[in-house]
Amino acid sequence: MDKEQNNRELTTLVIGEVIVSALTVLGAFVISLFTDFTLDYTVFTGVLLGSAVVVLNFLFLSLSVNRAVDSYLEARGSREMTDEEAEKFTAENSMAIQNKIKTSFIIRTVTMLAALVTAFLLEWFNPLCTAIPLLAFNPILSIGEMIRRRGEPAPAPENFIKYEENTEEKESDE
Repeated sequence: MDKEQNNRELTTLVIGEVIVSALTVLGAFVISLFTDFTLDYTVFTGVLLGSAVVVLNFLFLSLSVNRAVDSYLEARGSREMTDEEAEKFTAENSMAIQNKIKTSFIIRTVTMLAALVTAFLLEWFNPLCTAIPLLAFNPILSIGEMIRRRGEPAPAPENFIKYEENTEEKESDE
């Protein structure tokens, strides 16, 4: 992922998390008007905890994957390789990137679970208000990508890969 795209996604995520946090606080306020729910500091600390974990996890993912790809490209060098050499190099070195991604996923998942457990165990955080920003991560990035691609033209059919029909199979089916 290039730095410009990474920065764009990070900005989208931060703006989205601010919007989700504001809507969560607004929802808690509205609920407090009609029920015995009390709007207190735990609502604010909950959305802050959830949003902070999401943004920090995204930064961790970006840094760890980018670092792994950079080390892969550095090990690759710039010399020309035959197809066999390139295939061998990829087979030997792609596992490091996959391991980094798996490790990053595990760490991010554990961090999110730790935030939820912390919100449930400590009275400083509202657990629901912590969970909402955590759950908003994927929808925020998906909506941001849809908005970004809105102005792009649809793919041209002439650029699609065309496969020739296997006439032998077609004749044997008849």
